[in-house]
Amino acid sequence: MRYLGAKNRIAKEIVEVMSAEREEGMTWVEPFMGSGKVISLVNGRRIGADVNHEMIALFKAIRGGWKPPADVSREFYYEVKNNQENYSEHFKAFINIGCSFGGKRWGGFATDNASRNYAQQAHNTLMRLKPLIQDIGLHSCDYKDLAIPKQSFIYCDPPYRNTTGYGFKFNHDEFDDWCRDRVKEGHYVFVSEYSMPDDFELAWSKEVKVTLDFKDNNMTKTEKLFRLHKKPPFKLTLY
Repeated sequence: MRYLGAKNRIAKEIVEVMSAEREEGMTWVEPFMGSGKVISLVNGRRIGADVNHEMIALFKAIRGGWKPPADVSREFYYEVKNNQENYSEHFKAFINIGCSFGGKRWGGFATDNASRNYAQQAHNTLMRLKPLIQDIGLHSCDYKDLAIPKQSFIYCDPPYRNTTGYGFKFNHDEFDDWCRDRVKEGHYVFVSEYSMPDDFELAWSKEVKVTLDFKDNNMTKTEKLFRLHKKPPFKLTLY
């Protein structure tokens, strides 16, 4: 399912990088769960949260057995958009993200010259995701309000600096300080971004194609993963 800012193309790589530093017993925490792609690839105890309460409702509904429609017309897309009070939170999330261009909330009905069925695509993605998110603790809240277990492993994928499209303001300076406070508390903290202050260490980077418009033109941007905690020493385990 397309989602603005999703890590579909790099999820496996960054999970491998981060998992190498995750200590035994650490809870994996994502305050910006988004599409759930990254956290779905992780084992062990997991907590996922997002300020988008509709998306969290969608994950809970899918987990509970709800199946989204496999076909959505342009007319129905705008019927839901214009009469949102008549529809459930999880249904609205499927329509406004899964059936929108680029996975941007209410970003316009998704279509292309090949008449691709984006609803079917989103439906299939969610059905594959269902068994992978069954035991995740799901929370609908702002990142600052999320209760985090002691000595957790925190991965953050916040709205990027100097980008638009999320529909709300995000204070990056406050977020940076929040990360610093979590490290002081004993947590490990990784952040996906294009750039971060100097005390955040670059742990990984890769050029990724970015779709720009309906013509499916592409440009490349360098996705980066930053580490704020002190990298733990390498441990060699002999069996």
